[in-house]
Amino acid sequence: LAYNLIMISFSLDFWFKNRDVVETQEHYKSRWRSIWIMYLTMFLSSVGFSIVIMSVWPYLQEIDPTADASFLGWIIASYSIGQMLASPLFGLWSNYRPRREPLVISTAISVAANCLYAYVHVPHSHNKYYMLTARALVGFGAGNVAVVRSYIAGATSLTERTSAMANTSACQAVGFILGPVFQTCFTLIGEEGITWKLIHLQLNMYTAPVLFGALLGVINIILIFVIFRLHLFLTGPEIASCPSKNLKKYYMDLSRFLLWNCLFQETGLSEYGRQKNLP
Repeated sequence: LAYNLIMISFSLDFWFKNRDVVETQEHYKSRWRSIWIMYLTMFLSSVGFSIVIMSVWPYLQEIDPTADASFLGWIIASYSIGQMLASPLFGLWSNYRPRREPLVISTAISVAANCLYAYVHVPHSHNKYYMLTARALVGFGAGNVAVVRSYIAGATSLTERTSAMANTSACQAVGFILGPVFQTCFTLIGEEGITWKLIHLQLNMYTAPVLFGALLGVINIILIFVIFRLHLFLTGPEIASCPSKNLKKYYMDLSRFLLWNCLFQETGLSEYGRQKNLP
């Protein structure tokens, strides 16, 4: 009996280290719905960069004639600078808090920044600095790409991970490509467009793309709240090496408790049988 119990203990330990993860169909669907939401987030972060790339210079000259080509370079670069600063911050945030928090906050920052871009014509001076701030904040919100990639890497199995990461990069590339396409479609509105004096909003070929991006951002936030769920796909070796409280620790502690409990009972029964001269 003792030999069999020892073998059971070692078998359990081996099983937890080498087993394949079996998930239900509902869990599988929920996991991939969340991954598709991450694809959308990556797509929108890229669209936020390229959707105004063709119209920044004429719009900048219109709202602030003092801006030169050198300042245009800073406006274009501000997106990347903001993203560079935000990526490690959002990544660190996601290590200690649920990933939904940095995803929602970063997307909300992008939405607010796009709305600010639509209103850079309102101030009477220093308009170019407002545009610079707006583009830097859009880039800061796009820093969630680090969270997106880490989530997808953790929510996929080893066999799924390569294609999932490739799809993530594809969504990013498609966003860069389609951004100018959206911008081209909005040129039909014209430079004059429509003005709502009550809220000081000009809807024209320069502001419509960013307002469209803000709308997509709001939809993305809603989808994150409604559909997105935190999933962590762990294989057997990953479960065995996971430092947090997990299923493996629980069952191994339980198996060892049962092992020693059975050994104790067997020792007691053997002693009782010896005293009674039982076979």
